[in-house]
Amino acid sequence: MRRILVSGLTTGVVSGVLLFLACAYVESSTGIEIMTLLLNVDFIFGRSPGLFMELIFHLMVSVTLAIILKWLYLNKSHLYMPGLATVWVVVTLLYFVLSSLSVQNLELNGYIGFALWMIFHIGYLQALHLMFRLGF
Repeated sequence: MRRILVSGLTTGVVSGVLLFLACAYVESSTGIEIMTLLLNVDFIFGRSPGLFMELIFHLMVSVTLAIILKWLYLNKSHLYMPGLATVWVVVTLLYFVLSSLSVQNLELNGYIGFALWMIFHIGYLQALHLMFRLGF
């Protein structure tokens, strides 16, 4: 179990940071507020708790998902791919949930923001899978 926790911590942080950096790059270069949506927890606090705390919350979710997926990868391999697909569907639906719950108005450019959200989260899950296969 310790191996799963360490792997989940490592892979969750690395893939979560990569997802954050990709979203930050798009937001800074295009103005599509995909990073703001990714880190959006203002609806919980009524205001933004700051970039650092938002990033910590994002990484906590990423590590939790990585631990669950790593456990499936090692112990229930027949459920691993359905688990990846389920996570992708859930984070895809979170696009709509987070954008509707947001206290601030986000500029997501409609389908473009949604497509970027889906593509970046597929990349996130691919990064996790690759690290699992490499033994992390």
